[in-house]
This record gives sequence, structure tokens and C-alpha cells, in this order.
Amino acid sequence: MPAGLLIPALCAPALLCLNGRFSAVTGIAKTLQESIGMKFKSTLPVKKDKPASTEAGTQTITGMYSGIITTLSEPSWKGIGAFGAVSAMAIITGSAVLFIDLPLPLMTVLGIISLAALTLSVSVIQRRRTKGAWLPENAGPPIPGISSLIQKTETAGPCAPSAPELPEGTARLLPYLPNDPSPSVISQYWVQEPFSYVKVARAGTEGFKYIVVEPPITKKEKTILQETYARLRDFIVYDATERDQDPKFKPELIRKIMRQFDPDLTDEQLLIMDYYLKRDLSGYGPLETIMLDPDIEDISCNGYELPVFVFDRSFGSLPTSIAFGRDEINQFVLKLAQKANKQVSLSNPLVDATLPDGARVQITYSDVVSTKGSSFTIRKFRAEPMTPLDLIRYGTYNAETLAFLWLAIEHRKSLLVVGGTASGKTSTMNAVSLFIPQNAKIVSLEDTREIQLPHKNWLPTQTRELNVTGIKGDIDLFSLLKACMRQRPEYIIVGEVRGAEAQTLFQAMNTGHATLSTIHAGSVHEAINRLTHDPINVPSVMFTALDVVVVQSIYTAGKIRIRRCLSIHEIEVNAKGEIIPVLLYEWDVRTDTFRKVAEKSRVLDEIAFVRGWSPEELEQQVKKREEFFAWALEVQPPDIRDLANAIHDLGE
Repeated sequence: MPAGLLIPALCAPALLCLNGRFSAVTGIAKTLQESIGMKFKSTLPVKKDKPASTEAGTQTITGMYSGIITTLSEPSWKGIGAFGAVSAMAIITGSAVLFIDLPLPLMTVLGIISLAALTLSVSVIQRRRTKGAWLPENAGPPIPGISSLIQKTETAGPCAPSAPELPEGTARLLPYLPNDPSPSVISQYWVQEPFSYVKVARAGTEGFKYIVVEPPITKKEKTILQETYARLRDFIVYDATERDQDPKFKPELIRKIMRQFDPDLTDEQLLIMDYYLKRDLSGYGPLETIMLDPDIEDISCNGYELPVFVFDRSFGSLPTSIAFGRDEINQFVLKLAQKANKQVSLSNPLVDATLPDGARVQITYSDVVSTKGSSFTIRKFRAEPMTPLDLIRYGTYNAETLAFLWLAIEHRKSLLVVGGTASGKTSTMNAVSLFIPQNAKIVSLEDTREIQLPHKNWLPTQTRELNVTGIKGDIDLFSLLKACMRQRPEYIIVGEVRGAEAQTLFQAMNTGHATLSTIHAGSVHEAINRLTHDPINVPSVMFTALDVVVVQSIYTAGKIRIRRCLSIHEIEVNAKGEIIPVLLYEWDVRTDTFRKVAEKSRVLDEIAFVRGWSPEELEQQVKKREEFFAWALEVQPPDIRDLANAIHDLGE
């Protein structure tokens, strides 16, 4: 490059680096200009025809201006040098006017020169940006600043590390899943077609890894998204349940805003940016794909710079390809609390809440409690509740054990489901609740809503916890249970007993109410010990009203976790007041089958006595229900209500 052009050329990047903000400003200005022009166009006086000499002069000036702009916009060193000179003139004269005490006439002249040079520079930037003519061809490395915003350098795409790079021009929204040649990929499936899919792959000696793949996005597109966020954040709705109905999320409106920043955006680019916009503003950001994956049960993050872990139904606990920075995870947990209508702060860093989609979330904010910083655990809400057919399909129960529970619950026997964390206690209780007669009055009590029933005569209730200091307004399970007793329920379902409400629950059992509940314990004996000792202290004599105890657990078979019913017990209390669990069924871990241990069942004998059935008729009723499960597994009722109707018809 000629030496004489060196100094002015160095001034050009100063204005070039302003291009990202300039595009946003010009887009807004253009919108305002159009709206103002349309509003006042009718009020302007009609202009008279100009003389021919005036029109000729105007054309001459316009031609000179266009010629100057064309020269300054040339993709050559001459054009760059001239542009740099004009830019330098704008900066130098503007600085002189602002920072040097000059006579008024001279200041006026320099101000006019500065404005003229600045106008030329802005026009040239706009033309170069439209044409993409920033540097001559083969002119060396790109200019820092503006090149990082404009050049289409994409982030890592959906190819595996060992696969070749996607050639230029390849569609980023694939109509099908790519055929990944890597032998490490175990599973691959769409979650939000065609935007995001999931790969489960081997990660060296660390086992499997859950990888979320989304469309690659350029730095320029990221800049446009940030500007669009700024335009929308004042009136955006963060409720995920309303985003599809909210008119602010109409694609045509979003595209109109984005095209103000770059009118040359393709339809594919607009679709991708619209996906990221909805994902980050009304969804769960980087976790949106995981939240929508039906195979994922739990999502947890233990701190910043640590991978997010998921619990997959098939592969168990897996690390993901997602990790949060310190500031990112703080912002994310605040967003989770906001979605759940809860307040989290340094003075109240622990929050348990329910998200709009029903998922349970536990939040730990900042490093007040955890030295690793903010953390969260999300237990997803199953859109379709677990049914007895699902329990058989997953091998948690077999047809014989469920037929026994069917007869027991249908005839108002009380049930307690025992198990550890994530053993499937609530899912089992929800599934066997379908055996409750359709017209029976049911009241459920929970800390967080999980129970889903198709019964029309069902009243769901939930506890309430206030975070306001000095105000009494908490409603716990004990208060709900006392209120429930005044509603004349036939069946009472309690999500989990852990405190004073257990005594009231056993009082309800002893007054003729059928109850279903869960408790954290590893075995039936541990459950009895918890219930009969501090802080619960249920008298042993009250256990005569508890009919059936089911024990569940979660096991690891190779690298796959399975849930199984370990045993089914009947509860008896002898003359000395000793609580005796009688084993009816147990699971054989070696053969993964269930076997009947006791030949006689007190619960079934009581049912046969009330119904007037002979032993043969009782056996026939059990077999009829086992055959129903075989039929239903083959027919597959369309939804839970159809299954409940079929169960009710057979029960009659």
C-alpha cells in the first residue's frame, strides 16, 4: 500500500468498528422516519414544479455526491485510503470543535466540515456493509472488530469430532438426522425437529455422555439476536405456557424486527434466530431441549463450570455437553425462581417450587450454602401419568401383583408405598389410583402437584409456603388433612407423610377412610420404625387399619437403572401390640420375576367375605383382572381416561 495512504487508512477502522451499533441505530431511525412520514405526509403543502435550471443543478450535485460515494466505496487500497482520509477529517475537525477554544466563525466552518465528512463516512459504511466490500481481495487478515461481526464464521456444527466439516452452503436445518459415522454414538433422536436433536455417545473412560446438538449460529446472527432481545425485553412474556398464544411471538413480527438490522437475512437464518429467541426468552435457555426430551426424568447442576447432569430412563445418570459459568448459573436460577413465582436472594437462598409445566425444582442461590455456587435440581413432570400398563411394561410389577392391588384398592383398603429417593413411589401410587371407582369422592394432598387422575369427583389440594417474614399464612399437610376430614372423602391420597400429618392420616384410616400414601424408607421394617418413633409417633394399635405395604427400589443392571417392586406385605398387629408385616409377594433378583410367598391373604379373604364370593369365585376375579392386563397391553387404550373406563367396567 502507498505510504501516503497509511495514516488516513488507519483511521478507517475507528468508524468501521461502529458498524454493529450503527446498523441498529439506522434501523430504528428508518422505522421512525417511515412512521412520521406516513403520519404527516397528508399535512405537507403541495410542492410547485421547480424550474429546469434548479432541477439541472440538483442533478449535478446529486451526481457529484454519488461519484464521491462510489470512489470512497471501491474495494481497493485507493478507496480505503480516500475513505480513511474522510474519516480522519471527520474525527480531527470534530475533536477540534469539541476540545479547542476557537473563534466562532472558524468553529462554524469546522463544524460544517465535520458534519459533511461524518455524513459521507456513514454513507460509505452503509454501502460497504451492503456490498460486503471491506478490504481488497487477498488483502491479508480481516480487520478486528467489524470482521468478527460480519464474517460468517460459524460455531461447531452437528458433525462429530471425527467427521469432516460441513461444506460451505450446506443447510443448517437438516430434514433428517445426520448419519454420524462415529462408532461411539449409541443413540440419536430428534427432540425439536428440525432444530435440535440429542446424541448419547461414549466419552472415553467416563462412560456415556448426553450431547445436545442445535443449529450453528454465526457471530453476526448473535449480534442481531442481542439487538432483538433489547427491543423485546420490555414487553416480552416469560410464561412458557403462553408463548404459543402470545401475539408478540408471531413469526412475522419477529422477522420484521430482525430484518431491520439486516434486510438480507435468509428464511433459514430467520428460522434459526426465531428458535433461539423463543428458547431463551420464554423457554429454559440451553436446557430447553433437555426439558422437552421425554426420556429425561431429572436435571441437575451442582455449580458453575460443572457439567449439567441428567437422569435418562434408559442410560441412567449422564453428564451433558452443557455447563454454566458463574454469572450464567446465577442468572439461570433467578429465571427459574421467576418462572415458579418465587423469590430467591442471599437472605433466602433455598427455594422449593413448581414450574409452570408441573416440574419440581430445588434452587440453591449463590455460594451462601454451597461452596460451588448456585445449583439446581429439576424433577420433570410426566405429561402423561403412569398407568398400570406402564408398570407392567417396564417390569416394575407383573399382572398378578397388580390384580391383587386392584382388588384391594377397589374395595377401599389402605395402601402405603415405601421406597427411597427416585424409586418411583409417587408414580406407582398414581398408577394404582386408577383402580379407585370412578364416582368415589377423592381428595389428594401434596406439597407439589404430581398426582393426575381422570376421576371427575377428585379434589386436588396443595400446601402453601410464604416467604414473607412476620406474616403467618403457611398451609401445611397437617392443616390440609384436618380440612379434608370435613369434606367427607371416600379416598384420601397424601403425596408423602413425614411429620405430624401421619397421625391424622392413621386416624382417618381408623375412621373408615381408604388412604393411599408414600414414605421414604428402605424396607417395610424401616417404614414401621419411622412411623412409630419420633417425630411421628403413631401408636402401634392404629396399624390395624393399614392393610397393604408395597416396597419399591431402584437397581442398576449393568449401566441401566431399573425400578422394581421388592415386596408386597399385609400388616397385622398381635395381642401384644406388635406390628407384624406378612410377606405376600417378592421379587427374585436373579430371574427378574415375582413369586407368591403366602398362600392365604387376609385382605382377599375379607373382600371375599364382604362380596359373598367362594374361594373359586375369588380366584376367578383375580384371573379376570390378569387377563384384562394382557388384553389392554395388546389393544393399547388411546388415553388414560379410556383405560380408566375399561377398568371401571370390569370392576362392575
